[in-house]
Amino acid sequence: MSVTWGEYSPFDPGVTQPLHEVTRREARAAFRRLMDAKDERVLEVRRLLADNGVTLASDDAGLQAANDWFRSEVEGDPQTGRLRNEWYAVVNDLALFLGDVMIERCPNLMWVMFDKGKRDIAFQRHVIMGFARVPNPKYNVDIDRLLATYGHRIVGGEGVEADAFVTWVAGSVAKC
Repeated sequence: MSVTWGEYSPFDPGVTQPLHEVTRREARAAFRRLMDAKDERVLEVRRLLADNGVTLASDDAGLQAANDWFRSEVEGDPQTGRLRNEWYAVVNDLALFLGDVMIERCPNLMWVMFDKGKRDIAFQRHVIMGFARVPNPKYNVDIDRLLATYGHRIVGGEGVEADAFVTWVAGSVAKC
């Protein structure tokens, strides 16, 4: 594992607690801050991948190249069993990119702050919604959580899909 971090800097969400633990006002402010910074964050992860020899592109070949890089480079913290801190920033930025690819391919999809139930795992998180081909109006894709879980499985030595990014985007588009 040999990531060239260069000038990469993590996003500061402005909150220090998990989003389901903050007030609605704080969560909305964090969501607005993230959406306002989304294009910048995608550029940041695009530069990171370019510094590591990967072109981040929205076609399937570009998604696969990003997926291959992530699978080969993501690192865990052996003391905590979690991803190394900088990798959560990469997960967030890659998730924004993947979500935008879903929206690009299916324009009725959109980023929303999920506020449809305090018990939902996605409560107050940034998710993709607007899926017309599912009966549940609360159906969402929490691509950030999905990607973090993927990273955990990789560093844990579990088997993972080699083409997850392509599969996630195609699956979301099929439901829109």
